[in-house]
Amino acid sequence: MEAAPFGSSLFTPTSLSFSSSTSQSLLFLRSGNDTVGLKFKPRGSRSFAVRASSNGDSVVTLLDYGAGNVRSVRNAIRHLGFDIKDVQTAEDILTANRLIFPGVGAFASMMDVLNEKGMTEALRTYIKEDRPFLGICLGLQLLFECSTENGQVNGLGVIPGVVDRFDSSNGLQVPHIGWNALKVREGSGILDDIGNRHVYFVHSYRAVP
Repeated sequence: MEAAPFGSSLFTPTSLSFSSSTSQSLLFLRSGNDTVGLKFKPRGSRSFAVRASSNGDSVVTLLDYGAGNVRSVRNAIRHLGFDIKDVQTAEDILTANRLIFPGVGAFASMMDVLNEKGMTEALRTYIKEDRPFLGICLGLQLLFECSTENGQVNGLGVIPGVVDRFDSSNGLQVPHIGWNALKVREGSGILDDIGNRHVYFVHSYRAVP
């Protein structure tokens, strides 16, 4: 899950779904059944748009742990009408109203940085409180129990399962790169406009429930 150009997943404990590399569904933050300060076009519209509500909180908290270029994510947030607050301390995570973590790099290195900065437990607390969270690439992977990328390294354990490398013994090319269809197992609003379209993948690891 080294990520399509924008994202691997949108997650709240009540809503787990996929954010594609298309330009149509960049942000859709949910808490329970309620959207959080967002407006979007009615279902069935061919073009999907999300904008910050003019009468609500328009700040997105961004966790950039310093291991990659997140300029495209910043541009997308601003394009959607949100302001950005960068995480400096664990307290910034705990007080966020919506949080995006575009993790880049290696799983073990990411967890080392988060542990050193005292942010691991804050992230676990934030997510378990059913608050809006968008995890991109490693930002999704850390939600699982562990990853085997650098030997077994523990994640947050919010979602049961292991992040493991694709098995190439059956001829599957790894890294897995290309367009594929999605098989949706549980409906989610973020997938309404995707339908039967294909999504572009670039990844060597995947979550094994």
